Amino acid sequence: MNPECVLFDVDGCLVDISKSYNTAIKKTVDFALKYITGAAEGVRDIFRLTNLVSDNLILKFRQTGGFNNDVDTSYAICLAELANPHKNITSARRFLFRVASNSDENGINSVEKFLISLNSPTVIKDLKKLLDYPAPAGKSVIATVFDELFYGPELFRKLHNFEPKFYFGKPLIENDRLVIKRATMELLARRFSGNLAVVSGRSKLAAEYSLRPILDTLKQDSSVFLEDERRKYAKPNPYAIIRAMNSMGTKTAIYAGDSYEDLIMVRRVEEKTDLKIAFCGIYGCSPQPRAAMRQFKEENADVVIQNINDLPKILNKVSIK
Repeated sequence: MNPECVLFDVDGCLVDISKSYNTAIKKTVDFALKYITGAAEGVRDIFRLTNLVSDNLILKFRQTGGFNNDVDTSYAICLAELANPHKNITSARRFLFRVASNSDENGINSVEKFLISLNSPTVIKDLKKLLDYPAPAGKSVIATVFDELFYGPELFRKLHNFEPKFYFGKPLIENDRLVIKRATMELLARRFSGNLAVVSGRSKLAAEYSLRPILDTLKQDSSVFLEDERRKYAKPNPYAIIRAMNSMGTKTAIYAGDSYEDLIMVRRVEEKTDLKIAFCGIYGCSPQPRAAMRQFKEENADVVIQNINDLPKILNKVSIK
């Protein structure tokens, strides 16, 4: 195989999101549970647990292959805790890990199915109505709070064309840390004749904000930002990779990503098309790097590296088959 292009995931690959997206999940869950239980009749007293969500819990959901969307993760955790409330943080986290362990690539649908097995279907139906998700920001409290926290007031207005309601502080997107070096992108751009693009769960606005130092090295017209697309196209749907490669006119590629749903997406592209893609698993930004590395190896990723900046060196040493 002679790859003609490189496609990149953003989060956990080009950008370390441990202090941005992960923090947005944690703060959204804490806020939403207090807000909902304090405002809704028929729901227990104001939720008093704080710091409910850990990085390892977030990772557990992401490893299922169905939680590339971090607002989905926030919703799943809120729904689970409202349906099965706990009095202390230890038992709550233990239960949430159980929920994540019983989830799969069907994402929030698998969580709802599992919770129905533990509760009356009517209870879950009423809670879903209360949470009003996956309605977008402006309708769903969870989606609204998450975007206000992550984007901050200025970018939130730019993205949604209306005023924030709950949060007016510093945007968490400013905590993104760019991992990829410009020198790496320039090396890859020369090697692949400029055929570099992003296939990300982010919005275009968020990607452009955090990738500013290397944005000009990417084919932006060939990049796909799934937050801006219909939900049915979310990872691991193969749509985004197919669209990006068709735009560049390429038949072979390397896809660099940090999650299990990235690997599933690549395999589905190869199942449905004649495109050939080598998957490069990046594990260095994971809260459990060894576990992430092990999962990629067990799932037969073509290349497994700690840091995306090692990719040019690896390509000089091996042939991808």
